[in-house]
Amino acid sequence: MKRWHTVLIGLIISAGFLYLSLRQADFGQIIGAFRTARYGYVVLGLAGVVVTVLVRGLRWSVLTQGRLTVTDGFWLFNVGFLFNNVLPARLGEFARAYLAGRRPAMHFTSALSSIVVERLFDMVAVVVLIGAALLVLPLPALAVSGGALMGVLALVGIAALAAAAHWPQRALNVGSRLLSLMPRISREAARDFLQPFVDGLGGVSEWRTFALGLGLSIFAWVVSGFAAWLLMLAFWREVPIIVSQLVVAAAGLGIAIPAAPSGVGPYEAAVIGVLTTLGYNADVSRSFAFALHGANIIVTSLLGLLGLMREGVSFGQVVQGARTLQAGTPEDEQTAEQISI
Repeated sequence: MKRWHTVLIGLIISAGFLYLSLRQADFGQIIGAFRTARYGYVVLGLAGVVVTVLVRGLRWSVLTQGRLTVTDGFWLFNVGFLFNNVLPARLGEFARAYLAGRRPAMHFTSALSSIVVERLFDMVAVVVLIGAALLVLPLPALAVSGGALMGVLALVGIAALAAAAHWPQRALNVGSRLLSLMPRISREAARDFLQPFVDGLGGVSEWRTFALGLGLSIFAWVVSGFAAWLLMLAFWREVPIIVSQLVVAAAGLGIAIPAAPSGVGPYEAAVIGVLTTLGYNADVSRSFAFALHGANIIVTSLLGLLGLMREGVSFGQVVQGARTLQAGTPEDEQTAEQISI
């Protein structure tokens, strides 16, 4: 029942965001934008998406300290995206952890911990990109001030993560004390909530691994922004590349909202919202938003299918293994819960 409730709520959220994105749309203009698009740039954008997931596969290998090869990291990362694209509750993260755990040098608990660290690093990278974009783009003073604030928050976040990696118990004590100041949150509940994050950061306590993992995270989002910029050139003649960086960062925040598989709805709404705020045509922005999301879904799904074939397992077998992992053993269920959020 809980699973179906989650699915239903996600579908309702997606439907709501899609309605907001399309309620004043001129579908003739949306179709027209696709007809007049320069598809050479679409091909380049698709290639950029491939490069992005290559970087993310490299990052996963780094975060596991080489226990997962770059090749395995690349293919399993795409398998995870394949499952996230078609199934709810972020089952793809558990699918790739399940497959990674079949490696002799890996265990699914270590894989889950590395995925938690990925989430944390991605969050910092998104804040960095948004802050940089708001500072660079010709926006009102309030937006520029927001960019400066984002920059400060990013630095504070990096310092906090580094401290948690080097002094995990101290960070857990401080974090649980601060979180327990919120209404209806006990110190024990706060500690249980933060424990998976601290455990995950324990895997990157060595400063070179931490710095390289964080650097690759920011670089992956920059490459993703470059791929989006190439795709934007299919719809607009000239676009500042910093705009595409802000677009992918906003999309990253959008897919963090619990929704239907692949984040349909919040993703498009975030992209359209950024572009229309910057003065771009609303209907062309809608066309681009669906094209950008579609490009990511198509590339990662196709690569995920190839990765699944490489593993020599069926879709159903991985679903069963991932759901077992998602259910969690007593020591892992808190980590699994954090990844499901």
